[in-house]
Amino acid sequence: MGALIRSLVVQRAWWLVLWTLYGVITALFLQASLAGIRQHNLELATTGARNVFKTLVITRQWNAERGGVYVPVSPSTQPNPYLKHPRRDIHTADGKALTMINPAFMTRMISDMTKMSQGLTFRSTSLKPINPDNAPDAWEHQALKQLSDKTTEVKTLTESADGRPVFRYLAPLWVTEECLDCHREQGYKVGDLRGGISISQDFSPFIAAAAPSERTSILAHLGVFALLVAISGWSLALLRRSWIQLEDNIEELSKTRNELLQSEKMASLGRMVAGFAHEINTPIGIAVGAVSHTEETLSEIDRLLTNEEVDEADLREKLAGLRSGGELATANLKRASSMVQRFKRSSIDQMSEERRVFALRELIEDVEFSLKGQLRKGPVSVSIQCPAGLRINGIPGLLEQLLTNLMMNSLQHGFADGSVPGSVKITVSLPAPSTLRISYSDNGAGMSTEVAERIFEPFFTTRRGSGGSGLGMFLCYNIVTSELGGSIHCTGSPGQGVSFEITIPCEIAGEEKQS
Repeated sequence: MGALIRSLVVQRAWWLVLWTLYGVITALFLQASLAGIRQHNLELATTGARNVFKTLVITRQWNAERGGVYVPVSPSTQPNPYLKHPRRDIHTADGKALTMINPAFMTRMISDMTKMSQGLTFRSTSLKPINPDNAPDAWEHQALKQLSDKTTEVKTLTESADGRPVFRYLAPLWVTEECLDCHREQGYKVGDLRGGISISQDFSPFIAAAAPSERTSILAHLGVFALLVAISGWSLALLRRSWIQLEDNIEELSKTRNELLQSEKMASLGRMVAGFAHEINTPIGIAVGAVSHTEETLSEIDRLLTNEEVDEADLREKLAGLRSGGELATANLKRASSMVQRFKRSSIDQMSEERRVFALRELIEDVEFSLKGQLRKGPVSVSIQCPAGLRINGIPGLLEQLLTNLMMNSLQHGFADGSVPGSVKITVSLPAPSTLRISYSDNGAGMSTEVAERIFEPFFTTRRGSGGSGLGMFLCYNIVTSELGGSIHCTGSPGQGVSFEITIPCEIAGEEKQS
């Protein structure tokens, strides 16, 4: 997830993806807004059609309840040939001709007047019309079939023959008692669906009225999109600059930290060299003294041999001293040679960090030996519990650095730079076939819980004013977790010493695996 966020911030190409997402979301909201405006237009048209339908129904009902109305016959008002009624045509007392206008005929006459003035037409239609002109068109036929008790109206937006938008509406006409005067012969009874009133309305005025709202919505959404792009672009540019600067700082800090860690490693090697130099000084000094004594003895023998007579007892005494000095020099030179081998092995391991097979107990003893001069001050004793035959295929230099830093931490903090007596215990075990556990503990001054929780932080030290770098335990943590792939935990309390539990994966070498 972190890599994805970094890529989104640092690589500008991903900004286009983000802005495309903004565009898609804005387009969806715009589409919903325009759909709402258009739906509102349809609802306005539907409300108008319903009002027209209700007015027509009331007008037709008024006509039907009065058995029709009579109007003078004129060129524009001729008798309805489809009205079968005995009193369809009558004359007044003065001889003026009147004809009956029934609800259906009245509806048609009103529709003709409305069509000419308002672009609105309506008419009665039925699946069984008496007047062929009231036969339904294709849309009305389908709508009449949809009408039922649950479907009380049918509405849709279509196009006229000349491509203009037209709103069409159809609502049902139910048979009443008054309707049977004209439709009884068709077999209708009260409550039947006789047909409906079809209303057609030119929808262009509605579209024109909604156009300003649609333009406003489009401009508002484009403005929001532009604002989002501007704000996000500015924010991402600032974040990108800060991110790159932070990475540069982290890289610089990492480089500095690595240099400090390398310095700490060299300091650890320096302490080891100092320890070896101090320890090797004794056997070399004894060997030099023995050789010097041998030279003096040889001079004494040469002086005796210059005499005319040599006392056999004196000569044998000098030869015995010569032999003793040679043996003493040889023993101490062998001891120095062993120390040199230890130093060579440890120094090569710590400098090269190459993988090889090594004896773990021997490695721990080498570390102890390199610090013997400082351990002797307290004195601080070291107890090692490790199988003598345990051999590991790994990087011995890392373990030597780890153990050296742990012991130096005990000497400096637990035993007051080695001036206070105490003990260190190192226990090695194999809790699993490929897992090595090293338990390290001392009985020194200990530490508080707060210090134990922060002990592996880089540059954290309780001896800032006394030359502490705060990198020794961080180096231990880095070796165990990063380079050896294991874990390290610290516990301690004031006056009760500290303990470290180290668990690392390992490869047991050769036949010694069973031991």
